[in-house]
Amino acid sequence: MPAILDDAVESIMKKNPKLSESSAYAIATKQLQKSGDLKEGTQEATKKGERRGEMSKASRAKTRAKKYKTERKEGRKFERNTEGRD
Repeated sequence: MPAILDDAVESIMKKNPKLSESSAYAIATKQLQKSGDLKEGTQEATKKGERRGEMSKASRAKTRAKKYKTERKEGRKFERNTEGRD
């Protein structure tokens, strides 16, 4: 399995200990495919996913923050999907 997938599953299991491992893999796979880290319909990492899998959580957070900061400077508004959140 790609490192980024294993990291995501571990994070999901830590936040939801009662969740089955297969459910955690399903959630992680879907989200990583949606973000472009895994190829659609597979658990195979894309180049982006391989690169991000080698990063630590802190490094991924820094690159994500830098991306959003750049978008704000350029006048693009980043809108997060918050559907289903309370």
